[in-house]
Amino acid sequence: MAIIARELGDFLRQESRSRGISLRRLSINSGLSPAAVHGIFRTGRANLTSLNKLADYLGVNRQYLWQLAGLVESTETGFSDARLASQFARVDKLPDPARTLVIRLIETVVTFVEDG
Repeated sequence: MAIIARELGDFLRQESRSRGISLRRLSINSGLSPAAVHGIFRTGRANLTSLNKLADYLGVNRQYLWQLAGLVESTETGFSDARLASQFARVDKLPDPARTLVIRLIETVVTFVEDG
């Protein structure tokens, strides 16, 4: 559970940075206190209400944050890593040409890594 909790904090930190969102802005816009958001960043632990507010504000799948927080397991997708499940769900919604491009990129990278 500690690894999963760290993934939640890391994910939220990365999403905030990539969007140029400060901890204060994230807290205000999601309806949480700065202390609550800081605690989530630090510990990776949050209740469902807080996770839902963060997911809604960031525009990410609620269940993905639940998985990162260790509140639910990903059994539907077959992925052991919630990040993969979330990213592949996003790829699945892309138009066919973009989806094909992403699949080719993944195949190339995986082959490169496997071959050393």
